[in-house]
Amino acid sequence: ALQGRVAGVTVTQNSGAPGGAGGTSIRVRGITSSGNNSPLYVVDGFPLPAAVDGNGQATGTEINNINPNDIETIDVLKDAASTAIYGLRAANGVVIITTKRGKAGVSNISLDAYAGQQRVWREIPMLNAAQFATLNNEARTNGGLALIPKYANPASLGEGTNWLDAIFRPAKIQNYAVSATGGSEKARYAVSAGYFQQDGTIINNDFKRFTLRANGDIALSKNFRIGNTLAFTHQQEHALNNNNNEFSGVIQLALQAPPTAPVYNADGSFYEFSAADNYGEENPVTAARRPVITNTTNRVTATFFAELEPVKGLRFRTNVGTDLLFTQGDSFFPSIVGSSKYPASQASLTSSSGYNPSYLIENTATYSNVIAQKHSLTVLLGQSAQQFNYSFLGASRVGYSRNDLQVLNQGPVNALISNYGSNGYSRLLSYFGRVNYEFSGKYLFSAIGRFDGSSAFSQDNAIGFFPGVSAGWRISEEDFLKDNTTVSNLKLRLGYGKVGNPLNAGTFQYLSTINSTNFTTNGVPGSAYVFGSGTQNVNTGAAPTRLQNPNLVWENNTQYNLGVDVGFFHERLQANIDLYTRKSPNLIASVPVSTVSGTIENINQNAASSVNRGIDLAITSANFVSGNNGFTWTTTLNFSLYRNKLESLGAGGTPYYGQNTRANVPIVRYDAGIPFGSFYGYVADGLFQTQGELDALNAKSPTGNYQFAGTAPGDIKFKDLNGDGVVNAQDQAYIGNPNPSFTYGLNNTFSFKGFDLNLFLQGSQGNDVYNLNRYYTEGGIYGSSNASTLALERWTGAGTSNYVPRAVAGDPNQNLRISSHYVENGSYMRIKLLTVGYTLPKELFAKLVSVQRVRVYLSAQNLVTFTKYKGFDPELGNQGGSFGVDRGIYPQSRVLLGGLNIGF
Repeated sequence: ALQGRVAGVTVTQNSGAPGGAGGTSIRVRGITSSGNNSPLYVVDGFPLPAAVDGNGQATGTEINNINPNDIETIDVLKDAASTAIYGLRAANGVVIITTKRGKAGVSNISLDAYAGQQRVWREIPMLNAAQFATLNNEARTNGGLALIPKYANPASLGEGTNWLDAIFRPAKIQNYAVSATGGSEKARYAVSAGYFQQDGTIINNDFKRFTLRANGDIALSKNFRIGNTLAFTHQQEHALNNNNNEFSGVIQLALQAPPTAPVYNADGSFYEFSAADNYGEENPVTAARRPVITNTTNRVTATFFAELEPVKGLRFRTNVGTDLLFTQGDSFFPSIVGSSKYPASQASLTSSSGYNPSYLIENTATYSNVIAQKHSLTVLLGQSAQQFNYSFLGASRVGYSRNDLQVLNQGPVNALISNYGSNGYSRLLSYFGRVNYEFSGKYLFSAIGRFDGSSAFSQDNAIGFFPGVSAGWRISEEDFLKDNTTVSNLKLRLGYGKVGNPLNAGTFQYLSTINSTNFTTNGVPGSAYVFGSGTQNVNTGAAPTRLQNPNLVWENNTQYNLGVDVGFFHERLQANIDLYTRKSPNLIASVPVSTVSGTIENINQNAASSVNRGIDLAITSANFVSGNNGFTWTTTLNFSLYRNKLESLGAGGTPYYGQNTRANVPIVRYDAGIPFGSFYGYVADGLFQTQGELDALNAKSPTGNYQFAGTAPGDIKFKDLNGDGVVNAQDQAYIGNPNPSFTYGLNNTFSFKGFDLNLFLQGSQGNDVYNLNRYYTEGGIYGSSNASTLALERWTGAGTSNYVPRAVAGDPNQNLRISSHYVENGSYMRIKLLTVGYTLPKELFAKLVSVQRVRVYLSAQNLVTFTKYKGFDPELGNQGGSFGVDRGIYPQSRVLLGGLNIGF
């Protein structure tokens, strides 16, 4: 709903998994931290707990449980002058969602339904069986290896198996919603129910959601009103194993599987790769269909309010609320009869459950008054207390003899038993206030102050103060401009605020931790103690795993904002522009400590700093407006630009890394003076074309080898950045920036008589993507996995290619090292939404007295994407704490659907 529609808000899907199960990455005015950058979500006045994964990374799934049909408004607070009212949790902006409530004197029943089909909008073209065998034979010949007998006659293998076609499918999507709203001056209500079902475009993957909501309020007297919001959500996802994972994710397996193998054996069982294929990974279809993975979520959110207005202008309000989140996850990996790869001894079940309740009580007093018709004053004072609890319990069993007994107590008792769990809480106590003052409708001033006390930090650092001030001048109300017929509105805004980000500090991270261990799986001693002689009994010991730092606090974020609002021709044309600077002076960084601390090498400190500067622009134009159901055309344009960098790592701070490959080689590096999330590696400079070119460089090298002894024409040539004649680790540099130069959204709405058309374009420009998909599929040039059809453009002699390297088994030049060779332009423009609708004339259903409105429509989502990116999808959200790295994520789909709206 927000993507491309709000200036300064960048929205990307973390995954195309059904139901948004992969989460959404929302960044308000860019990035200022290498950790959490997700906004605070406030739904009907209730601040939701942050949704994080097991590694503490934001998942962006906080609002997945909300039925979109229930939403009345979505507001985004961007500048710190406004977000300061939320203090400690507002550094990344605040998204305020208000659900529908009844209106006095207006009753309405609404039925909404749509259904349609989805398809992956693009597949990566892969080699067929004959092409793959030819490539494999060429690579092994160039590498001095014997040919694989199965591939000796490529022409006889034909097309083979297209593994992407085997895992992808057309998938249905449907949604049904019913709501009723209405009331009087004394009582108002809004109730709704919704059902949403979406199959994944990958086999054996689907999502269902059922929602109920009841909002209401009652005036018990002239000056006393009570009300509530109550929402229940049930979600169930049949998930894939290791989705969005390049190690064993279904998509990555399908990209690499040799097309020379079938999906099934002749008897209908899953084919298993063997030595004959010279390939040992899992059959992609087996990986998708074998596991039975079910994730179930039940959520209840309830709030109750009481509001008293003892005298005109003075209002007291109390909100009491709770958010109860229940989760259950079960993953069963059955055995397969007759399989050596999946015997009963390996059949396993992992089951986990979580209960995360949070509670809120908030009291506010608001006074509003207009004095002498020129002075408008509103004062708010408030107090709130919120507690977040969490508990988690999990267990796993291995060695199920039967596949129909998918419960823990039927698992065998053996050394592979695993039981685990955790629980805890955090509390937040706050006092806040706000003063809004306006003089003569021209001069505006606002001041906010909030004290937050958090149990997550030491007593000496538990309380923080978060101020915000802003001022505005409505220049268009001045006498010299008031009667201007061209400029109908002109307003200047200034703002300053300070807010916090507690998630990167974690809960109780200021305390030291101790872990009891024996030996690691590799036999390397941990904190074990050895006693006795001879056999030397090993006894479990304990050792510190984290040093305490009572001075650790949340990350602060200070923001300065300059804005201008302007309107022309009685607001037919409106523009809003904001220039901002966000500074974070105390980011958490891992800083080296003295070796006297033992095995611990680093400690978390508020040592780093960052800066982010940007521009937000929003333009709205009523291009053509005519009455009496005539032609109308409106346009909105949103444009966002930001530039960030990590200014300092602090005294003694060293660069740190993120987003590793399966070989544990880092792709992302964070360093002072560099934008967040930048890629780090070698700089590719085309391919060696001739032996003479290579010999000339080898002759200048002090080692005799510019790169490696096995380097040959057709290999990637890497730049010697330090000029010492040898390409080595000292020649690595920053090779890509995933932050966009700018993002935009363009929305056009047309209507004529009963017809309406909406065309929405959305895009990103100037961002880089590290294409791990190509990194691994190009690996087929050097090994036994498949390759994309780019391999058909490989180097086979001088001048044949300067981009795709030669085929050679073993990769003697390490062409597959992290380098700019795999960095691509991730810019794109997408027709995000195209909707055509028609509202039937009332004459057609005049005899149906209760029917007030009938509209039918056709809609296409992600209809067309214009991009030079070679992967599935250039829109990449947060994966593993970083962004812009394509690890074989679940691609988004093109959705075609038809819908019906009926109002009574």
